[in-house]
Amino acid sequence: MGEADTGRAKHARRHGAWPSALLCLALLIALACGLNRWTHGFEAWTFEGRRELQWRAGELRAQPVDLRDSNARKPQLWGEQEGVSAAYLVDFVYLRCASVCRALGSEFQRLQGELAAAPPGPPVRLVSISFDVAHDDAGALARYAAEQRADARLWTLAVPRSAADAQTLLRSLGVIVVPDGEGGYVHNGDIHLLDARGTLRGVFTLDQAEQALQAARRLAGVGQAR
Repeated sequence: MGEADTGRAKHARRHGAWPSALLCLALLIALACGLNRWTHGFEAWTFEGRRELQWRAGELRAQPVDLRDSNARKPQLWGEQEGVSAAYLVDFVYLRCASVCRALGSEFQRLQGELAAAPPGPPVRLVSISFDVAHDDAGALARYAAEQRADARLWTLAVPRSAADAQTLLRSLGVIVVPDGEGGYVHNGDIHLLDARGTLRGVFTLDQAEQALQAARRLAGVGQAR
């Protein structure tokens, strides 16, 4: 190959590398933009961190879905024109669960006692929603309510009418539920504070139940959670 041919080959290689370099640059820019959006400006690198930023910004709101309570009736909850409560403490459970769900039930039973003993004031309601649509019908909810001594004036137990409704509600609040491969589920045991419109105003762990109740009372009284 002559010098001219060699020069042309080098020139072609140099120019042929430009499209690849530009493509790589474009992909890096797209990745950076995606990460910036997903992590809220690189502030959150975990799902829970991202969810916290979202609810603090008022971006998470419970989607209205068709629910049925332990009497097979539609409960009147957040988002209704004439909502019965100004604040809701909500957990997500499935009634066959013998671990975190039972612990949540015991804690809600205790909170119910505090609400019942408190002087009349702005309404706070406890709500337990089962995501196990296939197993937890009105009869199962009624049995669970009896076990927990749930007072229907203070504590609502409900289940969505369909699996699609359950997923819609869970996704709208950033709640993760994963089948455990043994017929049950792995899920978070958080207590969610919702306002009268269904907007998520706080997320509390099980051992923060008392803080959750105090935040709900403040929200019901003055419209601010913390």
